[in-house]
Amino acid sequence: MQIILKNSEEQFLKDAKNAWEVDPHLRCLYFMQAKTSGSSCEENSENPQWIPNLLNELRTFIDEEGMRVYVCHDKDVFILVRALTNKRLQEFLHHLEARLGPASFMGLAYLFEVGVDWPKLRAIGERKIELFRRFVEKKKKAPHDTDVFGACVQPEHVLARVEKGVIASVAERRSARREPFVLVVEDDHFSQRLVSLALRDKYALAVVPDGQGAILSYVKYAPDILFLDIGLPDIDGHAVLERLFSIDPEAYVVMFSGNGNKDNILKARELGAKGFVGKPFTQEKLFWYIERSPFIQSKLSKEHYHGDLVS
Repeated sequence: MQIILKNSEEQFLKDAKNAWEVDPHLRCLYFMQAKTSGSSCEENSENPQWIPNLLNELRTFIDEEGMRVYVCHDKDVFILVRALTNKRLQEFLHHLEARLGPASFMGLAYLFEVGVDWPKLRAIGERKIELFRRFVEKKKKAPHDTDVFGACVQPEHVLARVEKGVIASVAERRSARREPFVLVVEDDHFSQRLVSLALRDKYALAVVPDGQGAILSYVKYAPDILFLDIGLPDIDGHAVLERLFSIDPEAYVVMFSGNGNKDNILKARELGAKGFVGKPFTQEKLFWYIERSPFIQSKLSKEHYHGDLVS
């Protein structure tokens, strides 16, 4: 199962059009989670676990090779799948209700055959793209890079709130702590949920949504690895990265981004980032970097050594 988060509306319309031309028997399952057909792309906060839960159930109930899942910014979901009949869909919806609660999924799910229903799918897809365009324009016009008092947010302003002794002791506190600690800075709620599901049972974990939280949490927790999103709502991720390395030159930082632009990657590496993970990321990729953090390697080595001594 492939999950598409970046430019999902445009990618869905492109893939659906291609299926209409070359694979018309492909099915499209559409979950309409947005409140109304005219809703904007504002975050649907009534059920923030809706999409992670849906994806988990898709994996267990359908999990067809080549299935593509498009998560829209208004939290509607399109699924291009081959072997899904109306009967199988009804079974899946009953399964969802049994697993996720009594809310009626029957009125939220629509099954299309791409070759037959392409005009409807095209209209829905074009509407989604237009809604997202308006959402982006609205965000551009809104004030940004400001704190609650309307002042520009700079890393130096954030650090001014922290005692100098706390900042100076980051490396010492990290070395003294026995358990590995992972800090994740990510503003997308869906990505936050995916990271939490992947890591929370294995490592001590903190997840924060913005640059201010990144800086304050870093000096508070002294993490063994930091996953840092480039596109943050208040401070540019590169600026956060640069400031953190001025505090802790040995920091082990890996960048997140839905934009695989080479300039972003090169700039992050020049500033000291140890790696770059594109979205949507996988659990395997997260663990690959976690296992390579020298601080985590040292902690696990000490734990193994002391364990052998005790035994």
